[in-house]
Amino acid sequence: MKRYDYYRPSASSLGKKKRVVRRKGPSFFFKFFLAAVLLLVIGCGGWLALSKGYRVLVNSQITDWHAKTISVTGVTGQINKEILALAKHYEGKPFSVKDAAALREAVTTRYPMLKDVSVRRGLLSGKLTVQAAHREPIAKFVLPDGSVRFIDEDSTVYSDLHPDLLQPVPFVELTGPIPDKLSPEFIDLVQSTLQLNKELDFAFLRMDLKKNTVQMHMPDGCVIDFGTAVHLKRKASLAAQILAFSRERYGELKKVDFQFFEYGKVFLTQMSH
Repeated sequence: MKRYDYYRPSASSLGKKKRVVRRKGPSFFFKFFLAAVLLLVIGCGGWLALSKGYRVLVNSQITDWHAKTISVTGVTGQINKEILALAKHYEGKPFSVKDAAALREAVTTRYPMLKDVSVRRGLLSGKLTVQAAHREPIAKFVLPDGSVRFIDEDSTVYSDLHPDLLQPVPFVELTGPIPDKLSPEFIDLVQSTLQLNKELDFAFLRMDLKKNTVQMHMPDGCVIDFGTAVHLKRKASLAAQILAFSRERYGELKKVDFQFFEYGKVFLTQMSH
């Protein structure tokens, strides 16, 4: 008996089938990239909306924010107590953004030895926080009236009745009107000499603010005249090399003159014995 395979297509029917072209859809990575961009846009939009809403809420007079508690951070000792007493005036009272600006101005004016002063209001906690940091001096100088001024790494000149000096501060003699800030070149010189402590362990610096010149006086009497207060970092490094070379071979120097340094010349004067 013959068996017929009714499920097997004939060769002629296979040849007549049309070829179906599959269209390629977006790849997985492309879809993932679009989804990531969409999430990022939504996240940024939400964050901006929340930030703007927070600022509007904080600055709004409707909130009627009151200072329930006072906190002072970043400084300790007597200054902490004095700032706390200054801020206590606002405790239990309405405290606006203008009040925050006024309190910050009062702290920075009364305590010039402080920097990064900020006044923050805790939106929900009612906590008023005053934060500040003590300046770290890199040099000091004495005015004709005997008062002392300090210079920090930001070149700010300030007064400090109770400086917290963890290490000795170099002494500087200044001639001329005292500015609020000194030149960055001078700060570079002081910081360079601190790094070259063994080679340039000076007794004091003398700076003429009218002529914009700097001299370094060494403990042995040698004077390093840097001339105009430019390229001081390079001059200090070269002076250290000159002193080290001279002490080993020729003894102590009387003067190292950088007056003509711009022309590639440095004049040396040896001490007479």
